Amino acid sequence: MTDTAGNEDALRQILTAHPLTAGDRAYAGIIAVICARLLPRMLLKDMLGCLPAHDYAEPGTRLLATLRTLGFVARPVRTPIRRLRPSRAPILLIAPPLPDGSPQFWLLVAEAGRLVAIAPDGAHHAPKDVPDGELFCLSQEDHVDPLSLESRRHRRHTWLRALLTTFGALFGVVALTTAMVNLLSLAQPFAIVTLYHAVFSRGDMPALPWLAGAMVMVFLANWGMMTLRAHALAWLAARLNYLVGRATFERIMHLPAAVAQRLDAKDQSSRIRSFENISDFITGPLTVTLLDLPAGLVGLVIITVLMWPAGLLLLVATGLFATIFKLANRRMRVLTSMSSDLATQLQRTMVATFEQRETIRLCGLQTRWADLQQGRIARAQHVALLMHRLMARVEAACSFTFAASFIGVTATVALAGQRFALGPTETLLVMFLSPMVLAPLHGLCMALPRYEQGLRGLEQINQFMQVGSEIEQDRLRRRLPTLTGRLDWRGVTMRVDDGRALVLGLDIAIAPGESVALSGAAGSGKSLVLALAHGRVAPSFGTMLVEGIDVAQLPLRALRSAIGLVPQHPVLLPGTLADNLAMANPLASEAAVARVLASVGLDGLDLAQVVTEAAEDATSPFIWQFALAQALLASSGFLLMDEIPNAVVNGKFGAILKNVLQSAKGRLTVIFVTNRTDLLELADRVIVLRALQTPLILGADQLAEVA
Repeated sequence: MTDTAGNEDALRQILTAHPLTAGDRAYAGIIAVICARLLPRMLLKDMLGCLPAHDYAEPGTRLLATLRTLGFVARPVRTPIRRLRPSRAPILLIAPPLPDGSPQFWLLVAEAGRLVAIAPDGAHHAPKDVPDGELFCLSQEDHVDPLSLESRRHRRHTWLRALLTTFGALFGVVALTTAMVNLLSLAQPFAIVTLYHAVFSRGDMPALPWLAGAMVMVFLANWGMMTLRAHALAWLAARLNYLVGRATFERIMHLPAAVAQRLDAKDQSSRIRSFENISDFITGPLTVTLLDLPAGLVGLVIITVLMWPAGLLLLVATGLFATIFKLANRRMRVLTSMSSDLATQLQRTMVATFEQRETIRLCGLQTRWADLQQGRIARAQHVALLMHRLMARVEAACSFTFAASFIGVTATVALAGQRFALGPTETLLVMFLSPMVLAPLHGLCMALPRYEQGLRGLEQINQFMQVGSEIEQDRLRRRLPTLTGRLDWRGVTMRVDDGRALVLGLDIAIAPGESVALSGAAGSGKSLVLALAHGRVAPSFGTMLVEGIDVAQLPLRALRSAIGLVPQHPVLLPGTLADNLAMANPLASEAAVARVLASVGLDGLDLAQVVTEAAEDATSPFIWQFALAQALLASSGFLLMDEIPNAVVNGKFGAILKNVLQSAKGRLTVIFVTNRTDLLELADRVIVLRALQTPLILGADQLAEVA
């Protein structure tokens, strides 16, 4: 089954047996009711992915959290249940638990113009027959989700900015602690000046312990506020790192198949890790420096009020720091981009070296390959050297500006202090506040590489999250019809990345239950046509119709889930064999599983057997038998098979495959790739793909022409 429509009982059985929900039948039942009735187009695997992993709260709170994950907004309803109108439905009712502690849930829906309360077991009740409790009106509103495309478009927010808006309370804590840190930082010079004025100027020794204690309290309070702020920033960075990593990985998993095939896997893995630069930015000294800038600005104002020449001198220093930052940042932006690109190239080359080392050795390309890698390493080292040189110049310029400004302030105070009536107290205050003004500016310039890395990471993630996912695209498409196996290719042309037409003018109507073979020389596009039938690629020209509907109007994820596919390189994923079968069809009954396993020669298979890691053995008959079983379980009208190695077909799997092909006639539409005569004879028609020529469509009586 590809979606949850019309499968309420099956969903209830799955959820009550699922490890995450088996302990709460009411919770599992109401989720089945809600998904079957309110989310009929949602894929079952997506619904299972929204279940909470732990019983972290009481059932009512956990249910509301699950509904939020499913995309619902739950608004409390104050109107008594007996006065509710059907137009307010759907409404969730959470009643007080039973004496034995069992939770009580009902879903109120409108049927025939009146409200009906549906219990977790699917039973219908009149609203007057259910107990009172908390009522929540359920709706799906993308505009209230700050991360949704609609919400971001209206607010003109990037994805990361929209994500940050969900941490308003934490930003309040950071702002409050920062304000306290800035105030306490400004209080420290005043405390030192007060101690000096009272003890050293007036000789008030009895006040020394009190003033010293007050100074210690100021320092301890400042340390406490800085620690609290550091913890808040560290938690924010860790949480954002988790959320961004999870969201980018999910986006990669749900990219349109045509887009995903053009993306380099290593680039995408680097993209997932790119947020580490941003999390380091949040917890690094640059963020603290930026947060401490207000204290420096206040200090600049105080110095200007006390002695405007010193303030003017510090203002000029601020301009110099800003100029250094701007000029260096212009160069650092280019070097950071070059360094990132070279690092990606080096990563690609290293991975390719391990993957293709045998081919490189057999072709005698070791020296040439090493020269290419050494050249990239040399360029990367040169860019790193340029960055170090740039930062050395920035450090020298900043240190000189800092020292010259402080010396200038000191000289100004010494030469013009009496003119501005500066006493010892005011003089000390100016001298203590001057480093507070200059230090954040110096730190900002010195953190320039981290600043650029953070900005680049932000840009990469925002650009990537702008790519539409198949989930978002499928919401705008019509519901998947019942698949009978009818497929039409009309004038289909497939071009490869370099612009060549690999498949030219494919025109065929495949009837339900027909068996069609794809044949042709290596590189003629057989696997590409099979991927087209699976919905993983779109035709460059022409149209593909499924059940008489243009495939561009159908939800592709649901379509692929309903089509059985035996890939060219089948694998077993970690977990039990039963888990691997459930990935193909979670709704399959035990009888259906046993029947399919028997048809592929795996009757009596121990499904509890655990696969500890991804397993792949192209020569093992078992992996192909199991892959065929998965395809038959998932198949809802279509069965696709890529080319199977001759060594496998020549063994016992060959007889199983031929038996499946014969038994599928009239029942499933089968499209398979092969050049073997014994398999071609089992097809009703054969599509012979030819380079730069229109494919040949041959009937069963024309198979001799294939050779």
